[in-house]
Amino acid sequence: QGDSNAFSRKSNATKIPLFQSDTSRTTFTSTKSQFDAPSAAITMAPTMNINFEPSLHEVRLTTPESSFNRCGQHHENQRRTKRQTISPDHPALLGSLTPPIDCPPSKILNFSPGPTSLPPAVEAAIQSRCFPAQEEKRLGSMALSHRSPEFGRILERTLAMTRRVMEIPPEYELLFTQGGGHGQFAAVPMNLCPTGQESATYIVNGTWSNRAVDEAKKYCRPHVISAMEEDGTCTSFPSLDRIQSEIDPTSAFLYVCSNETVNGLELHRLLPHLDCGVPLVVDASSDFTSKPIAWRESNVGLLFACASKNIGHPGITMVVVRRDLLGKANPFTPGVFNYETNILADNVWNTIPTFNVDVVGIMMEWIMEEGGMASMERRSIVKADLVYNTIDGSDGFFSTPVKKESGYRSRMNAPFCVAGGDETLTNMFLVECWEQGIVGLRTVTPFGTGIYLRASLYHGVSYEEVVVLTDFMKEFAAKHSISKEVVVEQSTAMVTPPESPTAHQALDKKEFNQINKLYASPDSVQDSSMTWPKNFKVNQYSRLAHDMFAPPPNVSDSTPVSLR
Repeated sequence: QGDSNAFSRKSNATKIPLFQSDTSRTTFTSTKSQFDAPSAAITMAPTMNINFEPSLHEVRLTTPESSFNRCGQHHENQRRTKRQTISPDHPALLGSLTPPIDCPPSKILNFSPGPTSLPPAVEAAIQSRCFPAQEEKRLGSMALSHRSPEFGRILERTLAMTRRVMEIPPEYELLFTQGGGHGQFAAVPMNLCPTGQESATYIVNGTWSNRAVDEAKKYCRPHVISAMEEDGTCTSFPSLDRIQSEIDPTSAFLYVCSNETVNGLELHRLLPHLDCGVPLVVDASSDFTSKPIAWRESNVGLLFACASKNIGHPGITMVVVRRDLLGKANPFTPGVFNYETNILADNVWNTIPTFNVDVVGIMMEWIMEEGGMASMERRSIVKADLVYNTIDGSDGFFSTPVKKESGYRSRMNAPFCVAGGDETLTNMFLVECWEQGIVGLRTVTPFGTGIYLRASLYHGVSYEEVVVLTDFMKEFAAKHSISKEVVVEQSTAMVTPPESPTAHQALDKKEFNQINKLYASPDSVQDSSMTWPKNFKVNQYSRLAHDMFAPPPNVSDSTPVSLR
């Protein structure tokens, strides 16, 4: 599979054959690892030496043989520099996902909120299956007619694998639609509210559920239960008691977005079956296949998910609808959005995006081979914990709007700000990430640019890649969260942090003070023009603490949050 296995754990990798079509056979590399054995030690990715050097308009990173590595080593020749003004036209600030060609990693680390990368093994399988060599004498799915028997087998296999992976009961139909999430904002009320005068209850817990309400106003009468604050922010979810008391019992459905990508809020388990019996509609676009779904217990009537986060490429949306809700569409519903019309036509009422369907099927095969939903959820928990533990352990240098105690921190999208939203430090952070091949933390959105960046942790992001990101975050914080009064004397000695948490605990007070001095970066100390963010905590993060470098907590200790 070529480069697809660059990030796999080769010591215990085995080839596992997958579904064999009439003309090709696909294998994935099994990456059974620490995620499938919670008690196993999780190893950190190799460290990488980096050096912070300024240019005329930006702060650049280079990779000499020794400098400031991913564990925070500080070289004697670290030069004193001033914080440079970064051009607003710098590619990193414009959301560029193409780092400089000489960036250190062999692979771009893509933390985009979507579309995003797929796992390397899946991308390799797509290349093999969907783009056959000339001597294979067959057509790839991109060139197949949607009504051909060859594509019919692909479609049948993809639907069957999805039903198996997500444990979808037989009373539900599966559809592939187009138009993305915004299309479903309209399609849901059009299919479930035949006159347009029906009530529908919408839980607004972030940006996307709020946009869904705006679209639904054209096709039904939304009744809103909102968790939005007066300033427009949203950091929690309405309680079950509040939902039970405020829902309109005559509603055609109760709408919820299970993961708000912009706000970093996730409902780790869906609502239970409500007393009023109103069916649940779920926008699971960004967390579908990352956790199990209690279809019957939660009274799920309909669920939709865009492919471009965890199950494929943009251009296709999966809809799972319970049969008893079919046949209720408003007569003005376009055929491409009418669920019943498309089900009766076996998913090919119009030209379905054949290649995208094939990709979803390959992704579902990979999920099954990697251990199914249980494995995907464990991986998501471990990756998210690594990011949030880094944020929480930074003494305020990094912060996230969703409190840990709320229980609703998203495992898919972790928003964080740098130094309380300080613009200069945030821009420096983005530029230096970009030059290290770490991209997607700030992308262009229709909502403008706020103080928060986002690390999106979909299936295409490996644990090792999250280690690289969080190590860089620790370095950056150690370099910039220092007191302006500290003056560091040059030293010829290289300080190497202890190699284990036990060694960290063994450091006495004198040793800590020595390391603190060497960790204080001279770059910002000598800059009298530095502007410090309001309420900025200084000289607290530039120290070694054993919990900063400890492996993630045992996965079994993390219990999914539920409103049950």
